[in-house]
Amino acid sequence: MSDFHARMKAAEVLALWELGHDAEAPEPPHLWRWQAMSPLLDASVRETNMDNAERRVLVLNNPAHAGTEHFGAARNLAVCLQILMPGERARPHRHTMHALRFVLEADRVTTIVEGKRCEMLPGDMVLTPGMCWHEHEHRGKGRAVWVDALDVPFQAYLKNPVFEPGPAHDLVPLPPDEAFGGAGLVTSTPMVTTAYSPLFRYPWQSAVQALEALPPAADGSRRLRYTNPVTGGAVMSTLDCYLLCLEKGRPTRRVRSNANVACVVAQGDGTSTVGERRLRWEKNDIFTLPHGQWASHQAASAGAKLFQITDREILRRLDLLREEAAD
Repeated sequence: MSDFHARMKAAEVLALWELGHDAEAPEPPHLWRWQAMSPLLDASVRETNMDNAERRVLVLNNPAHAGTEHFGAARNLAVCLQILMPGERARPHRHTMHALRFVLEADRVTTIVEGKRCEMLPGDMVLTPGMCWHEHEHRGKGRAVWVDALDVPFQAYLKNPVFEPGPAHDLVPLPPDEAFGGAGLVTSTPMVTTAYSPLFRYPWQSAVQALEALPPAADGSRRLRYTNPVTGGAVMSTLDCYLLCLEKGRPTRRVRSNANVACVVAQGDGTSTVGERRLRWEKNDIFTLPHGQWASHQAASAGAKLFQITDREILRRLDLLREEAAD
């Protein structure tokens, strides 16, 4: 070690010109197959119960992040599968992390958010925004399964995770979801301003009807954004979500972004080309579209739909978002 380097070490400084600026290798996409996930969910029921588990959840662990400071299914996104059995109730809690639920299987299942009862039917999307009390109950038959998506990695980077067990208290008074049931109509009653959508449940039937009413893009696809009915923006400040419908046999236009996306196959089957890799997917599979990778999708069956969860809103709010489409 030179005298100069010894002095830097003693002063606890580094020479910027010696640190290097190696480009980060592109992250490959990853796919979790429902065929493998479904029996694991059943096994988790045998291994634990709601008395010894806060939530019965399997966290999707992307192998591309092994040995790095990143975790979750994608950068800034934790994606999980949660299962609840008949007669079970997941006790109330709240936390700073924003979360949403996309339902895969359910019968008479309810999520209670800030006192609002939100029915959970297949294809529904239910919000549980940061520091909102939420619990789940199952009064029907058969297992209930849904996708949990949270901004846990981003909150962890900010050293901001806070968790509080129930019972619920200090509930925020919000209008019922029915008050936002009509297009272009919102309540005129003054309400507490929140950084998230006051509409907690987005029914599948409503989303599909709106999607089918959209004119198709040049590649035949239709894409719908789930929005906050008060602001017209993203449903939450760190999570944005979309529903993409593909025309059978037609590849979509290639796009890329510095945002990260997790896709849940809501209907149908098909393929996605992400960077140099081609993924074959079917209903309930989950796969990632890493930032910086060109991506295109093609349906093998009519009516194929992808529910997309992204950290796009974080980048947009910071004026860091970059998006482009190929000619």
